[in-house]
Amino acid sequence: MSRPKEIPFTEENAGNNYAEFAVSRKPDGKIKMQRFLFVLLYIAFAVAYCFVFLVLVKMGPVIAILPLFLLIMWFFTWKLTKIEYMYIVTQGYFHVYAYNGYNKAKEVFKEKLSENEGIYPLGDSDYEKFANACEAELDYSAGKNTADRYFAIFRINGKNTAVYFTASSKLLTCMRYFGGENVGVTYVSR
Repeated sequence: MSRPKEIPFTEENAGNNYAEFAVSRKPDGKIKMQRFLFVLLYIAFAVAYCFVFLVLVKMGPVIAILPLFLLIMWFFTWKLTKIEYMYIVTQGYFHVYAYNGYNKAKEVFKEKLSENEGIYPLGDSDYEKFANACEAELDYSAGKNTADRYFAIFRINGKNTAVYFTASSKLLTCMRYFGGENVGVTYVSR
């Protein structure tokens, strides 16, 4: 997918300490439920369409364009179930943008990295206690059981909040530059 136009940062306009990384969200329970409901919507539309034109109006040949209507519905609705996140570290801030198949980006998270209370790998048992101690959580990662999953602890609205994300080595390096010693950097596959 191409880069959304709503993201105001680019590597060409940023300085040396700039990192961006994009991931696609793996289908979880919520996305699978949306897809299931869309399939039910398609079936209900097809049944209602057939009922109207076969029983009420008695115009059987009009049924021939039903696949075209279903294709149009699928084209405009199925994109809503494809979610991607872009993480950007620039000028001391950690930005998270979410966008779907329509390529419309929306900033869902922004915090100053110097105000973090820790950025750690999620799979490490030494840091599990920090994630469990958080009062709230925001999940912007590729999925619950994916590789390179990290969490950052920020104080948001008076609560310690764990922000989950999928890390890359360049992203962690920039976070370490702006966030200091609170950033735990380990090996990541990207």
